[in-house]
Amino acid sequence: MNLFWQKGYEGTSVADLVEHLGINRFSLYNSFGDKLTLYRDALRRYLYTRGLTGLEALEADDADMDALINLVEEFAAKQKDQQFGCFMQNALLERCVEDDEVRRLGNALFEGLEQAFFKVIARYQTKARAAELAAFLVMQLQGIRVLGKSGQFALLDAAMVVLRGEIQRWKTPA
Repeated sequence: MNLFWQKGYEGTSVADLVEHLGINRFSLYNSFGDKLTLYRDALRRYLYTRGLTGLEALEADDADMDALINLVEEFAAKQKDQQFGCFMQNALLERCVEDDEVRRLGNALFEGLEQAFFKVIARYQTKARAAELAAFLVMQLQGIRVLGKSGQFALLDAAMVVLRGEIQRWKTPA
């Protein structure tokens, strides 16, 4: 997973995979099928081990807006340690036009985030407004990822002040 995350699909050669995995070409093809299958498996693994993790706090029946704010703040703080950005975001930018499976996995991430956010926000806002705000927050997280990957930490910190205040306002029905 890490090799594809760092180099992307096109940037990762079969020779890179053989060296990284410590196996020969025959074993690579015998075990994983082909490079594309291995890539999709790595992306699927990322989705379920990294992309959708941490949402449990929002799934709790007593999850409130403070839990949502904490999740967003922790997410933003993690970006300082993610020099390669988000594997899913990288994959979507590189392959979503020609690869329906990559697009499907990306959509699963976005939908999972949106549903978790909606569940909390809908406790404070109408369902229609909660849906809009959940979509807005998914979009904001993607921007946070880009700022983190590009090392724009001062800009990210300044934007987080605004986003934190905005989410706080969602406690009051519109």
